[in-house]
Amino acid sequence: MVVIRWLALAMAALLLAPQTAAAQDLAVQTAQAEDLTSVREIKRVQAALGHLAIGGRWENIGALFTDDAVLQWNAGEVRGRSAIIAHLRDNQGGGADGMAVGRMNLRLFISPVITLAADGRSATGRWHEVAMMAQAGVSADWAGGTHVVQYRLTDDGWRIAEMRYFPQFAGPYADGWSHDAATLVRAPYHYTPDQAGVVIPQRRASRPQTQAEIDTRASLLLGASRAQNLVAAFGYYLDRGMFDDAAELFAPGASIRVQGQGVWSGPDGARRLLSRFGTPGLDEGEMNDHPLLMPLVNVGADGNSVIVNVVELGMEGQHGGTGYWSAALVDFRLVRAEDGIWRIAAMQRVPLMRSTYQDGWAHPLPASLPVPAGGEPDSAREREVGFDAAPTVVMPSSLSLIAPSAREAVVAPVPGALAMAEAFDGAENVSNAYGYYIDQFAWRDTAAIFARDGWKELSYIGTFIGRDRVLASLIQRYGEGGPNDAMQAIHQKTQPYVTVMDGGQRAMVRTRLMQMNSSASGPGSWIAGIYENQVVKEGGIWRIHGMDLDYVWLADYASGWTGIDPAGSARFGVSDDVIAEFAPDAPLRGETFAPFPRIAPVGFHFANPVSGREPAVRLRWSDGHRGP
Repeated sequence: MVVIRWLALAMAALLLAPQTAAAQDLAVQTAQAEDLTSVREIKRVQAALGHLAIGGRWENIGALFTDDAVLQWNAGEVRGRSAIIAHLRDNQGGGADGMAVGRMNLRLFISPVITLAADGRSATGRWHEVAMMAQAGVSADWAGGTHVVQYRLTDDGWRIAEMRYFPQFAGPYADGWSHDAATLVRAPYHYTPDQAGVVIPQRRASRPQTQAEIDTRASLLLGASRAQNLVAAFGYYLDRGMFDDAAELFAPGASIRVQGQGVWSGPDGARRLLSRFGTPGLDEGEMNDHPLLMPLVNVGADGNSVIVNVVELGMEGQHGGTGYWSAALVDFRLVRAEDGIWRIAAMQRVPLMRSTYQDGWAHPLPASLPVPAGGEPDSAREREVGFDAAPTVVMPSSLSLIAPSAREAVVAPVPGALAMAEAFDGAENVSNAYGYYIDQFAWRDTAAIFARDGWKELSYIGTFIGRDRVLASLIQRYGEGGPNDAMQAIHQKTQPYVTVMDGGQRAMVRTRLMQMNSSASGPGSWIAGIYENQVVKEGGIWRIHGMDLDYVWLADYASGWTGIDPAGSARFGVSDDVIAEFAPDAPLRGETFAPFPRIAPVGFHFANPVSGREPAVRLRWSDGHRGP
């Protein structure tokens, strides 16, 4: 009898084993889906803060914080939600609710590195902030720094528990930004290279969901990422005057509204709208950069619609002529059609500011760009906006990433969606972590974020293949003495476009470099360029496998982009003898020096996500070994 009972128990255990393993697997998958949603909602909270600050919505901003939240900076701190609201109202809003006519308060949070705690209930994020402030006819100012932010998961969702600000530069527009070397405090890193490469911690959910529920959540996350890619692509096409590519992103019945000017319809309307930015392509010396910053993302529960709100910062003009600033709120509504392709169904642009580079945004022009002949809207019953009216700011109806659907949500699951969705955040995390490391000359951490066989272009020198070679080249070039407090190079990377490969095990990611250099002895300078990175998941950790950087322009603050010396960037070049001493493993892939005002080709790793149109220069996955 004992033997029979033992055999029966053993058989029961064998029968239950697959069910137990399946339950454990569902618990792990549930936690992964929850945690990836958390990362996205944390980014949404921070973006909401920036968007609401534009409109002076201080009470709404207060709702983003916990009751006991803390704001800290070098000179002091503010504790508690009510005190934070009052502090922001006084310091950013001039003591008033809303944003007064003639007042501008752009607070741009970019370059996030987000790490979740092991239990998924708290997180830390690192962000750059660029602040552009003005009172029309009176003053205009810059400020910038790094925030280290603590987040907490509450009963109401993710909230900010602590924001510690480390100022990096500031100054009036007329003089440019600078910093005091004696008081400069650099933000400590809250992550190691390995931690930056782990988007989702290893844990099990206490209440596992069904496989169908997990697959639905993962597919929504992946859809949101693919739709956000479309917005990034629109910005990159606009930069280069690729108006046909930009127009092809719109659905046949798309509506495009510019507040103050009218409504354009469909891809043909998009082409007419884009004519305000000039003729297709870029003429010699033409600048048309339009970074799309601080995405506020919301995906419909049916999986077929996504809303992305961004801040567009315009840098335009003709070399040797007049340069212009602009800023606008741009809201995209994207839909997935029956063919499975995401398209832009509606776009609304709310111009906030336009000014000449010389005068700055304290002396604004009409905020909307002039409408050229042939570019008229299909309907024009709008009023002008800008400094003469308070900005219209989208108020998030919820801080949840997933919005309720008016109809019953039926989401077609995408095989492997969770791993592919994670790749978007892994690519962004390690790309941005790299930028923060090189800010502080942390070369060993910089190299550690690369894969074992990863490669990196060293500006003006060549390509180095393998983690050890990457490290050796950085130390040979810059030494290990750490940063000089008299000078800061602030490498801000933003606007990611991610192409996922191998079911989420590797990806290519395009980001925009917005580098602001600050000096303790005078006005700063800046560098703009394009990174095309390759990332891989190596031992469960995201790492950079390849790094290609093409500088587009380098400018001193005083002269701006229209006053660039065509030969100026060549001063950073080195001799053939010096290059030989470094002995790079391969040459640089693109331009050695920033070409502007000459217009040089810029490569893309992706074809048009709607039409499939190939770019003039297509970049493919590389092992770093490239011929001349």
